[in-house]
Amino acid sequence: MSPLAPGWIGISDPRDRKLLIGCGVLVAILIVALAFFSPSRQEDKDPTPFSYSTAEHGAKAAFELLIKSGYTVERQNAPLSEIIDRIDKHTTLVIAEPYMQDVVQTRSTVKEALDRGARVLVTGPSGALLVPGGNLDLRSLPIQAICDAEPNGFGEIANSGKVQMPPAAYWQPTQPLQWVEYTCNGQPIVMRYASGKGEVIWWANSFPLENIGLQRVDNLALFLNSIGPVSNHVVWDESLHGDLRSLWSYANGTPVQLIWGQLALIALLLLFSYSRRSGPLRPDPVISRATPLEFVHSLGSLYQKAGATNVAVAIAYQRYRHQLEKQFAVAHSLSAQNPALLQALTNRFAAGAPAIQKHLLACENAAGAENLPAREALALVQALHDDEALLSAKIMPE
Repeated sequence: MSPLAPGWIGISDPRDRKLLIGCGVLVAILIVALAFFSPSRQEDKDPTPFSYSTAEHGAKAAFELLIKSGYTVERQNAPLSEIIDRIDKHTTLVIAEPYMQDVVQTRSTVKEALDRGARVLVTGPSGALLVPGGNLDLRSLPIQAICDAEPNGFGEIANSGKVQMPPAAYWQPTQPLQWVEYTCNGQPIVMRYASGKGEVIWWANSFPLENIGLQRVDNLALFLNSIGPVSNHVVWDESLHGDLRSLWSYANGTPVQLIWGQLALIALLLLFSYSRRSGPLRPDPVISRATPLEFVHSLGSLYQKAGATNVAVAIAYQRYRHQLEKQFAVAHSLSAQNPALLQALTNRFAAGAPAIQKHLLACENAAGAENLPAREALALVQALHDDEALLSAKIMPE
């Protein structure tokens, strides 16, 4: 059996084949749609410095660097108040570009952490709002381009080297013990000051700890100097980034969410298949294969392809001889050359008997001939057809 024959896959019902082909087309369309609409990682422009993210503004490189450098590092996805009892003077709390949520409670928790002696590194305008003494200069609009920061003083942070960042805000010092570590166009962009028993370090932007900025000039040195000694326990807060509190949030921006569309399509196909198989049983319509025109066309095509013109003549001859025997008692066993055949035909058809015998003799000879011309075979079959009409006219009603 040919591999392309319908029976090769065990599906003989044309409706089932159409259903299978339709499902195949839908699957192909779905695959093309997934390939076309799947989000590209290269276009991930989320500005939030998630420590989970490998995008250009993510902070996974900085987080992994601390671990490889010997720091004890942990992410905090739950509210900071849940770990406040474990924060002390050997703790560095990193809050990078926090979202503005639960500000009052978070400010209280950050203040308590500072009172316990922790070092708190905050970035961006929103970070400044969470620490005691935070005061932004709202009169000066920051530039958005990357700025080559200028060190101010001789402290450990100011000695980090050449630092680059695009400042999102400027600080306005209000206390004499607030030290400006770096400036941009004369405006403070890195600050350090004591609060309670702890210390606050503020950056105008989280760029130096992001994946794209960590490798720039001496940004890495600024980051490590802001974190403090290796003995510090680093708590990297993610609770203020809002959408990392559930496991499903990791699927954001990935093709995983398209699974729902695939499952819906599968459910629809299952429902359609079940309803189609579980409906009322109705027998398939019986199509007659013996339609005269179809039969004649099929038989003629078969004889034409096989070149069996003599077979067509033989069939017509045998059919006519059976009719003669049944209706006029002309024995089928008599050959066309037998005088007894002519006598029997004369008794029935009188003057027409010689012509009938002549046609029967020609058909008998042609039935055994090979390469019989089609035109000659057609003439013989037509002659038998005319004799059948004469025979029908001679039939007397009972």
